[in-house]
Amino acid sequence: MIGALILAAGSGCRMQGEIDDKLLHPIGTTDAFSLCCHSFLQVKAINCFVITYKTAKQLVKLQDSWNKLSKSLHLDNGPQVLWVQGGKERQDSVLAGLLAFPHAVTHVLVHDSARPFIRPKTILDCSIEVAKDQAITVARPLKDTLRLRTENFTKPLTPGTTKTLNRSNHWLVETPQGAPKSWLIEGLKKAKKENTILTDDMAAVELLGHPVGLLEPNYPNPKITTPDDFAYAQFLFQS
Repeated sequence: MIGALILAAGSGCRMQGEIDDKLLHPIGTTDAFSLCCHSFLQVKAINCFVITYKTAKQLVKLQDSWNKLSKSLHLDNGPQVLWVQGGKERQDSVLAGLLAFPHAVTHVLVHDSARPFIRPKTILDCSIEVAKDQAITVARPLKDTLRLRTENFTKPLTPGTTKTLNRSNHWLVETPQGAPKSWLIEGLKKAKKENTILTDDMAAVELLGHPVGLLEPNYPNPKITTPDDFAYAQFLFQS
């Protein structure tokens, strides 16, 4: 059985206090949390949801959004959903969410709800790969020139030695990311024991030596991080 772990417990510190909760901030007639959940709920391969939250106040709002969405999709007997309070770091929230899944859930897709434009077809494609006992992440190949600073200089405008890197094997990683649940749990526990900070979930399975597949979405799947990102989000929603 495949489950979806929807992350909504981030601090949103890069919003600089301008927006109270970026996941619930309006995008057209909806919001980031509802948009990503809407896509996941259309994928019948997903049988169970765990959603992380940061505060009791936010939980009430997230649950209200979820209930309205379920009603609009006529999901009176929809997939199971569990709510789990997130931890201090992202990987703490992911581990807490993974441990909350029922035993019957053997594979999990992890998605950051700050990426609201993920499409059901991509989620389904990830589910198919994960069901093969493989690790998979949505990602896209780097198109810009990648330059490495080869000496320490504190100010970017200060001239210094740089090196152009071969971009052909560099990919920009997004979500969802998925793997067998046991791999994710074991990798995250290993990282915690070794005091290793992970920036994504595939790093956890790589700690165990598992290879990772890359799935290119071929459409915009941006992450809302700063207030300026909402202008692009509004554009994508309207288009």
